Amino acid sequence: MVRVVPFRAYRYDREKVGDLSKVVSPPYDVIKGERLDRVQSLSPYNISWITKNKPRPDDTGENNQYTRARDLLNEWMEEGILKREETDCFYVYSQDFTVEDRTLSRFGFIGLLELEEFATSAPEEGPFTGILQHEETLPKDIEDRLNLSRQTLAQFGQIFVIYPDAEGEVDSVLQRSMDGEPVMDVKDQEGIRHRLWKVDSDSDKEAISRAMESKYAIIADGHHRYKTALALMKERPDLEGARYRMLTFVNMSNPGLVILPTHRLVQNLEDFDPGRLLEELHGSFEVREFDRKEDMFGEMERVFGAGGHAFGLYMKDGRFRSMELRDISPMNELLKDASDELRKLDVSILHSMILDRILGIDKEKLLHGTMTGGGYVVYIKGIGDAVEESIRAVDGGAQCVFFMNPTRIEEVEAVSRNFECMPQKSTFFHPKVWTGFTINKL
Repeated sequence: MVRVVPFRAYRYDREKVGDLSKVVSPPYDVIKGERLDRVQSLSPYNISWITKNKPRPDDTGENNQYTRARDLLNEWMEEGILKREETDCFYVYSQDFTVEDRTLSRFGFIGLLELEEFATSAPEEGPFTGILQHEETLPKDIEDRLNLSRQTLAQFGQIFVIYPDAEGEVDSVLQRSMDGEPVMDVKDQEGIRHRLWKVDSDSDKEAISRAMESKYAIIADGHHRYKTALALMKERPDLEGARYRMLTFVNMSNPGLVILPTHRLVQNLEDFDPGRLLEELHGSFEVREFDRKEDMFGEMERVFGAGGHAFGLYMKDGRFRSMELRDISPMNELLKDASDELRKLDVSILHSMILDRILGIDKEKLLHGTMTGGGYVVYIKGIGDAVEESIRAVDGGAQCVFFMNPTRIEEVEAVSRNFECMPQKSTFFHPKVWTGFTINKL
């Protein structure tokens, strides 16, 4: 059973901090280097001072980035910078954004999930329920997030999950709250509008919890954060609050649910041969050449719309190529133990038939690259100037870039329900769920 409950969140007091847009931030894992400096410069109360407190050369076991984060949190609570709700609530969280010249709105709700291990089999009877993962996670060390959790005993960043609700049973409850005034309404530096409403009616809270009991939830973004929460729960069985994790739940049928592609930039191969790559590709793909990238993407989109499998390719010769798979049957041999749904994914085809079989970039090499930082494959999220960025990278020294079509939400659901995982970086749910709108203190 998926048990979802409301909670008494800590939220920023506008009278104490002023402009609320200056205290929230993107997730900790996407703010690095200069971007982190810019975010922290917005306000001394920006949540990133806690979620991404910087290490110092003189750090010790007793005084370090995690203890500083703990002390800041305690100070902000004592001074009323962060105030706790008087009653348990769910929160409607919406984001209005523009992507590919379309203006969209995605909304869901924030609540606590009673933690459980990832499901590995379907229930013997009753509806299909449980917590599912959809993507292989890169081998990061969760110790960083665990150290922060140990010191602060609080949850700041969201885990983004999706759930099936074609009838809009939960959404109809959320929309009642959205008819009122939001308790937070901010626009970030990228022009995305974030709004938050409280759901504090007992009947509405009960309706949400009851409706979620018979559903399943798929982690869209935040696998590592979920595993961190599981680790803390096992480490602190004495702590009741550690049995729960703050999540943002979004209906799979929400019209604003967008998945963008993540392109693959290839580099550092010692024996990379463009001619041999093209020769090998011609054996399995219909390769078409174009002068303009727009024509390449147009061909990829045509194949995608027809239910086929196509990729784009750019190398140093300055030509843009589309590659349409002629026959899916080789995937039966390459992924013998996988389901048809997993074998037919574009990312599975690219990783198995091209990266591994032709270029020799197997799982071990993908792992090596991730751990050492340079690596053979760089993942480039398909938004903004990502295409131009990857082209410049090839012109400047990388070897080639493979452009992807997005993964369909139906594919995410099908693979997850088979208790399988897609290759890493198969999905890019846009926009990211931001941090600092609600804080759950354990």
